[in-house]
Amino acid sequence: MLRRFVGSMAVLCLCVGLTLAADKKDTTATKDTKGAKDKKGQKATITKVDRKNRTVTVRMPGKDGKSETRTFRLTEEVRMLDSTGRAVAIDVFQSGDEVLVFEAEGKLKELHKNKGGKTGAKEKSGTEKKPGGSK
Repeated sequence: MLRRFVGSMAVLCLCVGLTLAADKKDTTATKDTKGAKDKKGQKATITKVDRKNRTVTVRMPGKDGKSETRTFRLTEEVRMLDSTGRAVAIDVFQSGDEVLVFEAEGKLKELHKNKGGKTGAKEKSGTEKKPGGSK
């Protein structure tokens, strides 16, 4: 009976220790990825994508409210996501795309493609198809 009790306590201690270790690991991972997600992304429009030099140039509102052009280097740490939230390559982004820019300390952290796609895409599709058409 004593042998069973000691064995059960050892297993219980092992399980509790593993659970606490897993919880600690999850909270550190959350802190690392939360940086860009806690802050709201800034809306911007891509003006140039340089695949060779791995840079992207965007036009976004500045601190004074006026529009400014900024160029970001696409490092290995930058996460690029499409409108559905899947990780994508730089090839998905084109000049004229609306994006959300997440930056920290002046460096690009994440680039999210907006669901709207290109700027003015709705206006173009609306003018091409007129209701009533020609008879």
